[in-house]
Amino acid sequence: MIGEAVADSEAVHAALTTVVEVLDPGMAVAERAHEALLAVTGLVELRPEWIAYCDETFALDSVAADPASEMSRLWVSGDLVRAWPRFTVGKAALVAATGPLHHVRRELAAFCGTEPVRRRAAA
Repeated sequence: MIGEAVADSEAVHAALTTVVEVLDPGMAVAERAHEALLAVTGLVELRPEWIAYCDETFALDSVAADPASEMSRLWVSGDLVRAWPRFTVGKAALVAATGPLHHVRRELAAFCGTEPVRRRAAA
């Protein structure tokens, strides 16, 4: 989960930046998005080190953006994630981001009138 969060953090940061930029800053959803944006920054800052770790671990080209390379950076076994030298920092960054992201998701649901991300039912 830590590897996925760090790998996806840039996209989450970009989405939250857009929300913050387009909504009135006084709106509750914009305030929560700003809080989440600040919290996700810790994950974004770790992303280059995570990508370098995955590139070295899986012998990936550092500029490769093909689906196989991206999946290798996104879904990494727990043992390899825990072996990452920045694992403890990544775990702390994920813990710090989780609450604000949960709050902004609730605010977005209230703002949109529906849950923005529907969970899949177990098969």
